[in-house]
Amino acid sequence: MWRKVGKVLLVIAIWAVIVAYVVYAALVVRRHKLQQVVERVEVSIVDSTHLGNLITEQKVLDMLLEQGWVAIDTRVEDVPKSEIKNMICSEGFVDGVNIYASYNGTLHIDISQRKPLFRVVTGGYNSYITADGYIFRSPEHAALFVPVVSGTYTPPFDANYQGDIAQVVESVRVAAIDSVALIGKEKEPVYARIEHWKHCREEVRDSTVDNKKLRRRLYDYVDGHLRDCNRELEAIASRQQAVARRFESFKGRVNEFMAFVSLIERISSDRFWRAEVVQIVANVADSGSLWVELIPRSGNHTIIFGRVESVEQKFKLLGLYYEQVATTSGWDSYKSVNVSCAERIICTYDEK
Repeated sequence: MWRKVGKVLLVIAIWAVIVAYVVYAALVVRRHKLQQVVERVEVSIVDSTHLGNLITEQKVLDMLLEQGWVAIDTRVEDVPKSEIKNMICSEGFVDGVNIYASYNGTLHIDISQRKPLFRVVTGGYNSYITADGYIFRSPEHAALFVPVVSGTYTPPFDANYQGDIAQVVESVRVAAIDSVALIGKEKEPVYARIEHWKHCREEVRDSTVDNKKLRRRLYDYVDGHLRDCNRELEAIASRQQAVARRFESFKGRVNEFMAFVSLIERISSDRFWRAEVVQIVANVADSGSLWVELIPRSGNHTIIFGRVESVEQKFKLLGLYYEQVATTSGWDSYKSVNVSCAERIICTYDEK
């Protein structure tokens, strides 16, 4: 029996020592963290790729130095991590920031940057676009090796906009709802006037006026006001419908833009087309829709892609051209290769 009691006491003692050690170690670590100072700052761009970087370690260090937020021998607990994170994330091309201190006093700032799909350089626009529709302005003195879109096309967002394209749609939707509601409030006094003139018509009907001409004139007078009120209601409804149509038109532009993003993603995901297409030109057709032309590396022709529709069929036609036509007729035989119809290829000879 005493042997069993001894074993139990031994186990309890061992666990007591373990718990005491854990508590002591936690207190030591906590005291170290409270007293720890910054010995050095290390900035890492954790997703550097062959495309290049839009932000550098030195730029981040210069930003910190300018703000005076981090200095050697500053207590780690006094470093304003949230402010630093917000400052760095204010750059639209930064996707996330992780700030932590290691036991040796090194303050780590790990930065992940967004991966843009292409760059829009048209009429005051100089923005990068990601595959999921995030937009940010191109930073100064930095560029990535991604397709560049030029031309006269105007994207469905402001030149200085930074954020998700879905946020643009939502803000326009809310503005449209508010506008429709504001216009709708104009109906309230019109409805009140309609009720007033309806009541007047009833009074004319119930009056003791025996003169038929006078009664007719009174009816005409009241009915004229009722017609005016109905015309006002029709005008208000027309304005509300116009707001709704503008929003639907805007949504159509956004859908067209996202289809354009998908087209560029299709080009970038294909090894041949990624190497072959050196420039993308986006213009506006007479119909108002987006009209795309591709400038290839091979030959002196322009690929007229047309509207962003039937994409796979058009690439299939281009594949036939490259495999069967260009190899026999010569790469410099044509001025343009037109697949905008999506049912046939129209090649225009270069008359030079």
